[in-house]
Amino acid sequence: MKKLIYILLLLSVACGGGKDGIKVSQKSAKNQIVKQQFEKKVLPIKPTIDHSKDSLTQASFDELAKQKIARFFDMINLTKQNKTSKNFINFTTDNAKKLWLKPESAKQFLQQPAIQKADSLKLIALTFQKFQAQQSDEMLATYRLRYKIFKNGQAQVRQTQAKFYFKILNLDLDGQTYQSLKTKIVRIGK
Repeated sequence: MKKLIYILLLLSVACGGGKDGIKVSQKSAKNQIVKQQFEKKVLPIKPTIDHSKDSLTQASFDELAKQKIARFFDMINLTKQNKTSKNFINFTTDNAKKLWLKPESAKQFLQQPAIQKADSLKLIALTFQKFQAQQSDEMLATYRLRYKIFKNGQAQVRQTQAKFYFKILNLDLDGQTYQSLKTKIVRIGK
């Protein structure tokens, strides 16, 4: 019985045990080669550069204001379609109010008789007039707004003032500071 155990033990060492030892040493050598190649390909890390506070330009404010007005007019135009359901109109007007600082102001603009009777609205021009600083990172901007009201195939050009609220947000991503703008419509009209 002891001879059988010795024979099984010798066979297991001869067949499996010796091979595992060789493979382990080969794997560690391969890992060293791969590790050395990887270390050669790693690029040095560049130091982080802080972006300056002047990264926001007048063009950034103007473009964002145009986008807000255009989105608001597009939402109004969606509600003016002939086959629009009542649920969709309610959904669209609720989302249009989210573009405003105070939703009541949006409701007042939408309840104007000229806007209610219009078939659609189109933005023609938005021209900057002045800034009013509220705090170091908040400001109000006044723009001259020109838009067309289409009604029964006739176009009427309106000119008024639009006021926007801007808040500068400083975002810290991976050690770098970026600036972004949050914008809401304050008022359309005088």
